[in-house]
Amino acid sequence: MRLFLIRHGETQWNKWQKIQGQVNIPLNETGEAEARKLSEILRNKKFDVIYTSPLNRSKDTAGIVFGHDAVIIIEPLIIEMAFGIYEGFNYGNLDIDKNHDLYTYFYDRKNYVPPKGGESIQQVTDRAKAFLNKMLNQHRNETVIAFSHGAFINCAISVVLDLIPLQEKLIRPIKNCSVTVLNNKSGQLEVEQEAVDVIRGEILIL
Repeated sequence: MRLFLIRHGETQWNKWQKIQGQVNIPLNETGEAEARKLSEILRNKKFDVIYTSPLNRSKDTAGIVFGHDAVIIIEPLIIEMAFGIYEGFNYGNLDIDKNHDLYTYFYDRKNYVPPKGGESIQQVTDRAKAFLNKMLNQHRNETVIAFSHGAFINCAISVVLDLIPLQEKLIRPIKNCSVTVLNNKSGQLEVEQEAVDVIRGEILIL
């Protein structure tokens, strides 16, 4: 199996540095343009199946890339990490010192305790493991593409590289419409290409 993990295009909340989590924010004009550019990059690549998170920013990215008449499967496992009561907060303006609930998420992730209504990193990691196992079982000899979110893709990469939260800074920044490719050609999943920023000219090997 070869799995292409795509982060959705830009939203206005991305631009405003607001925590989205599972709030259903749509793409903005920049995000739509990013999805069209990604469509051009992938236009000659055949995928056996297309998955998307239930959130509109991912669904609409997939729809722009493949056309809204394409068969696109909604997969709840790959929804973004829930941040509970902090969804909608502007993290660029928050005074995140050591007494703030989100301090450990940004600066000491191994000790992160989710706020009310939020998910732990382990919960998202467990979802990533479940999704990857599902892909391996159902699409062993196929090429799959899945449209998801930054925190989820970060956890999926961590699973494959066997990283603990303390080591997550080793992962490249997962920018809007970046592409991560996982491959199990060796008998176990490997990161073939990590967070390729195709929108800004980085080269994706199809």
